[in-house]
Amino acid sequence: MQPAANISTDTEDLNKRLCRTLVADVLREVEDQLIEVKSIRFLAECPWVPGKRLRPITFLLSYLSVEIEKTLNPNLDGRESRLAAAIELMHEASLVHDDLVDRSMLRRGKPTMQAVNGDGLALLIGDYMVFRGLKLVLDAAQTRSDIVLAQELANTGLAIAHGEVDQLDAYLNHRSIEDRMSMDAYVQVIGKKTAAFFAGCAEGGAALAGADRAVRDVYRSFGMNMGLVFQMVDDLMDVIGVSSKAQKSLKSNLNEGTVTLPMIHAYALQPHHEGLRKLAQAEKLSRSERSSLHRLLATREVIERCRATMDERAAKATESLRQMPANIYRAGLLDLLDYVRQCSWGGLDKKLAVGDAMQSHA
Repeated sequence: MQPAANISTDTEDLNKRLCRTLVADVLREVEDQLIEVKSIRFLAECPWVPGKRLRPITFLLSYLSVEIEKTLNPNLDGRESRLAAAIELMHEASLVHDDLVDRSMLRRGKPTMQAVNGDGLALLIGDYMVFRGLKLVLDAAQTRSDIVLAQELANTGLAIAHGEVDQLDAYLNHRSIEDRMSMDAYVQVIGKKTAAFFAGCAEGGAALAGADRAVRDVYRSFGMNMGLVFQMVDDLMDVIGVSSKAQKSLKSNLNEGTVTLPMIHAYALQPHHEGLRKLAQAEKLSRSERSSLHRLLATREVIERCRATMDERAAKATESLRQMPANIYRAGLLDLLDYVRQCSWGGLDKKLAVGDAMQSHA
């Protein structure tokens, strides 16, 4: 495993940011924990490219932003790094399982687990990481509140699985057009499969620092809305992103028939578009129909509507930040939200404005 400071080329912007700098020392301990976990043969032999560690960073910044209010020198006793490592393991397990469902062949610029090892071993590896992550949480537990935190993380894992099932069910069971193309239904699904994890990380960090329920709710709201922004950005990246930066295959959602934010806005603009109607009815699209839809999804009006929706959620996350204790770690959370919103790792930052996206997809 590479050192935390050089995780991969798509994290160069993140490595320079305040949000990561503030927890860099703890993240090095997290990497040590992950190296130990993955030293067993069937994991050590697997291709493994570290990710951006956004969820552990969310957890650690949330913890420290509450803890520093009690003492000018926050107490770091090793539990934080073990819990952060557990969070990353559970996230990576969800990616292994997600790639299995989506039949993805590329993850972080490398072949996916099942592409190299087959479905059976990939499934078992994902299962192992889930239980190994939970063991890390329980091993770190010292108080009743720590057990509650473990329960919250388990509930987060269940929410992710529920969201994935809901998304697949919406396709397999050919729900009504209104249901499949509903913004509320979309937010509900991504709220479970993606945002709930960020929410659990933010709330869990605050809980570890001893925050009461009202404060924990503020952190959970922040994490939930930042998580929604993250998934919306990812869905837009699938349409207009840069594959070499994203280090994964793009334009996959439309190929799989997965309804995402750009498709919902495009459908609102052109409800009688034949390709969109077929997508809304979960019908298989031809290659030419997919190409036509990709051009529609990359138009200025669709992209601007997507950005407006993301800005609404980012504003809600910022409002939650204003209710947190004002300190350097809160500033780190704001910086993390900005990083998520800009999506420099996928090509949606200032280097790829709406006009540039239009030109590259013309």
